[in-house]
Amino acid sequence: MPWILLPNGTYQRPLGDSEYALFSASHSGNGDMFLHLSLRASANCFSRERVGIAWALIRRENPLLMSRVTIVNDEPTLYFAPPRELIQDAQATLMFNHKSKEELITAYMDGARPLSNDILSLLTISESATGEYQIFMCAPHFCGDGTTLHVSTHELIRLVTSSQTNEQLMQKLHQPVEWIEVLPPSLEERLRIPGSQFAQAACKINYLQALNKEFASHVLPRLQRAEKCTGFIEREFSLEKTASILAKCKAHGVTVNHVLTALATIAWARCTSQPFDLPMMLYTAASLRGHLIPHHPTTSDTFLALAYFTISLPAFPPSGTTGVWHRARLAKKQMQNAVRSPLLPARAVLSAASRARRITNPPPTSLPTLSLPGRPEHSKALMGISLIGDLDRTYRRHEYGPDVQLLSVGTASRLKPGGFLLLGHSFGKKLVLQLCWDKMGFVDGEIERFWTQVASEVDEISS
Repeated sequence: MPWILLPNGTYQRPLGDSEYALFSASHSGNGDMFLHLSLRASANCFSRERVGIAWALIRRENPLLMSRVTIVNDEPTLYFAPPRELIQDAQATLMFNHKSKEELITAYMDGARPLSNDILSLLTISESATGEYQIFMCAPHFCGDGTTLHVSTHELIRLVTSSQTNEQLMQKLHQPVEWIEVLPPSLEERLRIPGSQFAQAACKINYLQALNKEFASHVLPRLQRAEKCTGFIEREFSLEKTASILAKCKAHGVTVNHVLTALATIAWARCTSQPFDLPMMLYTAASLRGHLIPHHPTTSDTFLALAYFTISLPAFPPSGTTGVWHRARLAKKQMQNAVRSPLLPARAVLSAASRARRITNPPPTSLPTLSLPGRPEHSKALMGISLIGDLDRTYRRHEYGPDVQLLSVGTASRLKPGGFLLLGHSFGKKLVLQLCWDKMGFVDGEIERFWTQVASEVDEISS
């Protein structure tokens, strides 16, 4: 459904299936995203007034950040009321403090949920005693993905460090807006899906074939020992080691994402005592932004546009580095087949419909009437892995003002008990691995042992 302009000047639309499938978990904060970025910059760049104007501009360009969720006829609905004062509206979701990176992440991941159906975005600026600034931005997963937060954070840095005065930025803020053209439709409205019955049947068959290939048995040893306590650790590789890894990946015809996928499974194979008779499976996501219908006028980057798929690799550990590169090529083939498939948008729509149906009874009116089975019985994913790639393409440093030094960046989502997510990206030409997990949700020491093994595997291929 598109956005509807109501007589009182407000706008609303029902959640799409992809959004709805993530909305239910958000009541307890599960899935709420955060982005943390640390940098050095001039103090005047991060004055309350200047950050407030920049945050208001970002929210103006991404009105989903200013929206809320209401229940209309028992159906969750996005509702947007254009604020009379953009600055005041932005200030209400902007905080300043002096907390460390660790304090910001811990409070967000394990404390009371700061977001709600009425607050879909928050920004915190923290200044440390050493003069570093921490940018901490968050939003629920149903209204965005990693791209949303990274692009918004880049824009924030670009605005606050620019040579434009506060008065010049205010002039941009007061320019008229046609909200109906800026508000993003649901993902399902923006994907080009075959319309004929024959084509839809072919898409369903392809979706079922993809499900039937999800045949694996390895799982992490979960054991909820106490209340959830989230751990977040990272390993940054040096410029020299990163350059060596990238060169070797290129020589073997793979990318660093392909080899990290393979190494995650190899690391677990070398840690576990589970049998190797069935494959090992990871689940991950691909961006659908390149598949959107191009003629919609919205320029907002705040919307959910993900397709989920799995990668199955042999469970037994390979012998030597030759086997590692072979596993990486197997991962490459599966990832390319999924991402490059012209049927990826249709599979994403069918998958979202299936996940949304499992949440509700009766289903939302936007769900198709065809029968969609779940995954096969022996379809156990080991873990989720998020590989967003080269973030230097997003954080275009030449667009920032002088004396800006970006130090680190990381994203993750609030976990449910027993949650686990392995992440990887490059930033400042350095490879970064991050692990986010419930420290009380697993057999004591197992996840730490796995993390050590992953780092060891990366070190080995770089030597």
